[in-house]
Amino acid sequence: MSQEAKIIALEHIVFQLLKELDLRHGLSSDMILERALGSIQSKDYPGDPVRAAAASGALKDAWAFLGKK
Repeated sequence: MSQEAKIIALEHIVFQLLKELDLRHGLSSDMILERALGSIQSKDYPGDPVRAAAASGALKDAWAFLGKK
């Protein structure tokens, strides 16, 4: 199995977990995604600014996939 396939599978697991938390437990996925974005954008994020920007973009894409903001 390729690394890309593994990442895609993990993304879908995370997306489903976020949806389930929202629907069943009332835990806002917006809050989780906002905290994740803040973590990526913080100075503590490992890696250079280019990687941080790419990770932020990927998270925003995921957010859009979930129908958020």
